Amino acid sequence: MAEIDPLLARQLRRLGLEDLSEPPDRETWSKVVARISEHYRHVADDRSLLTRSLDLSTNEMGALHRQLLAERDRLRSVVVAIGDALTLFHDAANSQVEPSMPLEVTSTISTAKRRFASKLSELLSLGGAAQGGAGADTAGSDEAINEVRVQLVALGDRLVQLLYDTAERASLKKQLEVARAVQQMLVPGDDVIERRSLRLASHFQPAAECGGDWWTFHDLPDGKLLTVIGDVTGHGISSAIITGAAKAACDVARTFGGEALSAEQVLRLMNCSIFEAGKQRYLMTCAACIFDPEARTLTVANAGHPFPYLVRNSTVRQIASQGSPLGAASSAEYTSSTVLLEGGDALLWFTDGVTECENAESEQFSERRLRALFQSVATCAPEEARDAIVTAVTRFRGERPLDDDMTLVVARVL
Repeated sequence: MAEIDPLLARQLRRLGLEDLSEPPDRETWSKVVARISEHYRHVADDRSLLTRSLDLSTNEMGALHRQLLAERDRLRSVVVAIGDALTLFHDAANSQVEPSMPLEVTSTISTAKRRFASKLSELLSLGGAAQGGAGADTAGSDEAINEVRVQLVALGDRLVQLLYDTAERASLKKQLEVARAVQQMLVPGDDVIERRSLRLASHFQPAAECGGDWWTFHDLPDGKLLTVIGDVTGHGISSAIITGAAKAACDVARTFGGEALSAEQVLRLMNCSIFEAGKQRYLMTCAACIFDPEARTLTVANAGHPFPYLVRNSTVRQIASQGSPLGAASSAEYTSSTVLLEGGDALLWFTDGVTECENAESEQFSERRLRALFQSVATCAPEEARDAIVTAVTRFRGERPLDDDMTLVVARVL
């Protein structure tokens, strides 16, 4: 007889069938059949329950899958809405470059914000409605959706402010670029300037921010030459405007001064102009010089500017002349110093952007270095001496950006 399953054997023993070699009586056999039938019913019930459980799980998984797909599509729509809002905000912020339409700009951005918030509300409410049959879970879901809505609208506000700030910085950058362009127009564009008995070479390098350095030269009657170099305190557009006022005053002085024009008169007229334009908030150091080729003289009037250097026979001296910075008072008196020049003399005008240029260790280039360097290159042509100074300062500065404009003019008496 084949081996009987242990479960079946246990059930038969409970029915009193210990010996299976003989068939049971009718009553015992009826009990066996009833027990087997009951077992089959239990198996069928279990199978039915399992089938219903699988169907319910399948339906729930299908609902979750559809919900996830809806969430995916809704989040995708939110991302698209944010992109659309960014485009609207960007277009609205860019329109700020038109200063004549501030109200229109504000209205456009406000409209963009409302459209953005409305679109988010529509998307998120649709998502909440799709979950309406979730029963008690909808309360927590609605709270989360409202939190998302609040956060996204707040993000829109921050994006608007960011775009406002970006547009403002772009506008300021454009203004600085214009101011720097104007500032550079105030500086002679010629690399080398040669006049009777005098040859000049200049270098002008503006800092990253618009500053107030400038220099100019003008031919005067009788072959004389006027050179002016100045440096406005501070940086920015205002300093560039003061520089323009100074240049205009200098042009007026040399236009109407005629043969009687003096370096002191140039400074006095410039002082009045800068005082009126700067309201004592901006000052300018300046040195005005008149070179007379007939007399071989250089007359220097100074308004708080670094003294020019004169090198003769390898000896360096400063051409000193005292005076208060331009714009400090409504009226000021200036005195001048006159030196006789000889052939081979070398002259150097500069702004403090050269001597106060710092390296990575915050060490300044200093007048001591500039004096020694100019003394060593004074016998060279002006453009060669200029290039040597610029190279030395650039090498000293290294990778550090300029903190101030750097202007220098080298001249040699022929």
